[in-house]
Amino acid sequence: MRESDWDDDSGYRAAVRRTRILMGFGLVVAVAVIGAVVVTALGVALVLGWAGILDR
Repeated sequence: MRESDWDDDSGYRAAVRRTRILMGFGLVVAVAVIGAVVVTALGVALVLGWAGILDR
C-alpha cells in the first residue's frame, strides 16, 4: 500500500479537487434521481386523472 506524503501541497490539493468533483457529481445524480421520481409520480397522477380513476 502506498503512503501519501501530505507535506507536498500539490498532492493534497489534487485530492481535495477530486473529492469536490465527486461530491458535485453525486449531488447532480441525486437531484436527477429525485427529479425523475417526482416527474414520474406526477405523470402517473395525470394519466390516472385523465382515465378517471382518481375522480371521486
